Amino acid sequence: MTKVNSLNISLQQLELNKIDKLFYNTKGVKKADEGKFKEASECFTKAIELMPNDSMSYFNRATVKMNIGDLQGARSDFKLSVSFRLSSIR
Repeated sequence: MTKVNSLNISLQQLELNKIDKLFYNTKGVKKADEGKFKEASECFTKAIELMPNDSMSYFNRATVKMNIGDLQGARSDFKLSVSFRLSSIR
């Protein structure tokens, strides 16, 4: 496989990950709105696995953790959210 083909495949995978990340974030918000916080957290975790530097996914998961009383986990996710957000605007 040539470098150009490899780069195209990598870019295509990145775009698919972005779409999948958006799907899991949207699904997680819906689950959280329904009070299904465990399922919501799982969706946000999946979104993070797909795009590990996405501040929105960490923020969403932190909010869910606050709702279930996991303050330490929420604090950690909020910090990561801010860190990734700041690094994306530099």
